[in-house]
Amino acid sequence: MKPLFLLPLFFLFSGQLIASTLTVSTEVGYDPNDSTPFLQFAIEESTADTVIIDYVGGAWKTGPLRLERDDLTIILEDSVVIEALPGAFDIYEPLIRIRDLENINIVGYGATLRMQRAEYVQLADSEYRHGIRLASAKNVLIEGLRIEDTGGDGIIIEKSFSPTSTQNYCENITILNCVSTNNYRQGLSIVSVKNANILNCEFSETNGTLPEDGIDIEPDAANERIENVLIKGCRIFNNNGRAIQLALSNLDDNSLDVSVSVEDTYMSNNYDPSNDYAYAEIAAFDNGANGVDGFVKFENCLVENSGWTGAYARKTIESYDLIFENCVFKGISNDPTPFNNPVFFEVSDYENPVPRFGGATFTDCTIIYTQDIPFLSVIGNPSTSSGLGNVTGNFFIIHPNAVGFELGESPENVDITFELYEQAPDHLIDISTTVTQVAEPETWAPFTIQRTTTEAIPLAVTLEWEGMATYGKDYYRHPGFVLFTKDQMTFTDSIQVIQDQLEEGEESLQVKIQESDCYDINNSDEVEIIISDDILSSYSQQQTIASEIQLFPNPATNYFQIRTALPFQHVELRVSTGQLLKTFDAQETINIHQLTSGLYWVVVYLENGQRTVRKLVVQE
Repeated sequence: MKPLFLLPLFFLFSGQLIASTLTVSTEVGYDPNDSTPFLQFAIEESTADTVIIDYVGGAWKTGPLRLERDDLTIILEDSVVIEALPGAFDIYEPLIRIRDLENINIVGYGATLRMQRAEYVQLADSEYRHGIRLASAKNVLIEGLRIEDTGGDGIIIEKSFSPTSTQNYCENITILNCVSTNNYRQGLSIVSVKNANILNCEFSETNGTLPEDGIDIEPDAANERIENVLIKGCRIFNNNGRAIQLALSNLDDNSLDVSVSVEDTYMSNNYDPSNDYAYAEIAAFDNGANGVDGFVKFENCLVENSGWTGAYARKTIESYDLIFENCVFKGISNDPTPFNNPVFFEVSDYENPVPRFGGATFTDCTIIYTQDIPFLSVIGNPSTSSGLGNVTGNFFIIHPNAVGFELGESPENVDITFELYEQAPDHLIDISTTVTQVAEPETWAPFTIQRTTTEAIPLAVTLEWEGMATYGKDYYRHPGFVLFTKDQMTFTDSIQVIQDQLEEGEESLQVKIQESDCYDINNSDEVEIIISDDILSSYSQQQTIASEIQLFPNPATNYFQIRTALPFQHVELRVSTGQLLKTFDAQETINIHQLTSGLYWVVVYLENGQRTVRKLVVQE
């Protein structure tokens, strides 16, 4: 059994209950054939605040696991596999259910949740056997897990159907550093939520039953909500459906405004012709008549290597705004299927009168493709709609021929400009770093990519990772690219090191620039960084310190408090990539009302010279 946390009983802070831990195999039990009763006892009936599911050499085979109490942390050790028992899951049973609960953390770097996909395919009735189902849950963190082979979604975030539930949405949900792959219906479904952060995750290989998307944002009813959703730093690829689908047809103008931001996210090779839905990487819908207000924004995103449309919209001008800012669409629309333009708009209804369709803004977007078709086109229906409306944008088009755009009949309030290049302007790219070695726990290693050019356009530089360090376990997941804005010449990013569960030697990591026909590599194509165990104190000491320092509330809005009995000197607040925002003296309450939503790091320096790093999720 590998050591995880050496967590004795301790006081979290003055006036709070004593926290306790429970290791399942040694304190409850383990059965290689069926561990359901042991796992269920630990998460439901025990009084432990922290349940450790330890590595025992084989899988923890189990039936459905239902969490039944608040204020619970579940830690899965490295290499742990929680595996669904064959024949134990009916049509609506997820592997893990978190319903009408709050303050739940499930953390498992190097751990896997696995279901019996092949069995469910044979049953031909599966789309609800999810990996993790969050139903009207509050303050939930899912971190570091691999979720695979489910009979439905990797993760679903929705309302509870319990008659005693007090709200029809989840609230304050963070999915961090997770992989959702080879699932039957979706990588991730977002049905009803207020405040969700989907950070540094991978959604891939979804296939089986419609919609088959990487991420599907799809409320079921007009009284549900999609409020303050952030998708950042993710990779979405090889799904049979779209990378991201905005299926907002069940919301209307009486629904709460939607607010979705997709940032720094990579999308590639999504959609398969076997799928009956729109062939596009990104697809946006409303109800066709009186759609929901609000906005959906894509910023600093890269869409590449796709046979299909980059961005497709079938929505009216009277619903939410669709915004693309500083995005690159590279190597798309390769299939000769009709209406497969890089950007495409379609009338929302062919039978009933509806408002104009459109309602989108493109700012500094680059499109690189080869098929001899317009880079933007529409399909309308004059008998039901007056045509395209409220579309503005400026584009940088890289195409060997003199292509343009088509707006259909009688467009209104449409302003499209573009600069056309036969090939990408010359760019020379270099990578460098001033930090060659970093040590656990959670430390940042910045690297800088610089471009030299006489004609700057928005440009994506793709990266690959090699070396002994394990991606997603020794260091945070990364979208695999950096994207220069139009006038930006230098881009600084960071590698975020994760404190893992093992005492290890030094591990090398190379960050390397991938070759591209959009740029040339100048002098340096890679940097090497050495990751080592913390040199200041032992692993167990660091974990004990981290356990005795709490941030409250977390997620936070206007302020947070540092609750600990340990004397500390000062506190650093850093952004997700590690850059220092501000340093505070030793104070318990810290004002953050000016911060935007997202993930931050709080570094607490103790008087004895030690330190620890805590995650802070900020909600506006």
